[in-house]
Amino acid sequence: MKKIMGKIDTTNQILIQALDCASKGVMIQDVNRKVVFFNHACEEITKWPKKKIVGKDCGDIFQCHTSTGMCLTEKFCPGMEIFQGRLSHASRELLIKRGDDSEVWVETSTSAIRDSRGKVTHIVTIIEDISERKRFSDEVLRSKTLSTLGVFTAELAHEIKNPLNAMHIQMALMEREIREIPKIGEKSKKELLNTVSVVQKELIRLSGFVEECLHFSKTGELNESYVDICEILNEIVSLLMPQAQLNGIQVELEVHSALPKIKVDRDKIKQAILNIMINGVEAMPDGGTLRVGAKRSGNQILVSCQDTGPGIPDEIKDKIFDLFYTTKDGGTGIGLSFAQNVVQAHGGTIRLEQSSRGSTFVIAIPT
Repeated sequence: MKKIMGKIDTTNQILIQALDCASKGVMIQDVNRKVVFFNHACEEITKWPKKKIVGKDCGDIFQCHTSTGMCLTEKFCPGMEIFQGRLSHASRELLIKRGDDSEVWVETSTSAIRDSRGKVTHIVTIIEDISERKRFSDEVLRSKTLSTLGVFTAELAHEIKNPLNAMHIQMALMEREIREIPKIGEKSKKELLNTVSVVQKELIRLSGFVEECLHFSKTGELNESYVDICEILNEIVSLLMPQAQLNGIQVELEVHSALPKIKVDRDKIKQAILNIMINGVEAMPDGGTLRVGAKRSGNQILVSCQDTGPGIPDEIKDKIFDLFYTTKDGGTGIGLSFAQNVVQAHGGTIRLEQSSRGSTFVIAIPT
């Protein structure tokens, strides 16, 4: 009996050593989601030491969320779905917080560990760092999409621009003719001029939309130089301050000192951040606070913009970066899509974060 028990102990030790030496991350959790095993590969991927993970709830540590910024609570956790019997196996791509405050894309594959009666006692999760793979596939897809969309948008904008210019000229001529008609009453003349004014305003709006489309089609063309992100943020805040004050909005800027310069297209990055901040101001028509910050996190500069408005409903969070999608009257639906394209063209990311009040956008730019 002692020999059998000794062999079992030796086998268990070998298994534990084998799991610890595995090239992919292996994490085992009990029914309360507490981590009971965390191998060396997990430490390398997550930058969390084993001693800080074992015995803790993985959700509290990793703060897993999807590409849209949705945080995985117990309701959406693949592991909990396995414990509750809804799934026997689950695979997800997740963005997790690492021990050095950076983030990394991982692919998780979670399976049940059952006892002799078939009851789930633990779950085992295989974790793989897919940040490079995802970055490559995303870049290929984005490049193809932007190339096609850019050509289409540019062609469409040029086709629309010419007739718009012709209509501008014709309406100006019509306005002059109406003013010079002698045999017409002042009341009728005023009504006609009002009609012309409405058409002219719409033509101006459409012309602005065309210019945005042309600008959007060039988001992938970068003229890079080393710039100080603090200077850019100060310029944007100065630009927005008059409108913010009119709306009763307090703008708070917090920038960590000694941030390194970043190699970016200054004008495009400035416009991308400005678009986010304008959205924040427009989300608070009755006043509030716009908090803007910049700090270093690993090899990235994080620029955050938080408003105290009503927030973005869950049902549209997946759509806010879609081109031409808007919920604002008179909105074009280009602002956030433009910002995302510019940031991604620089190898960065932009996301909507979970916030207790209002909305928080975070732009990550590589240093």
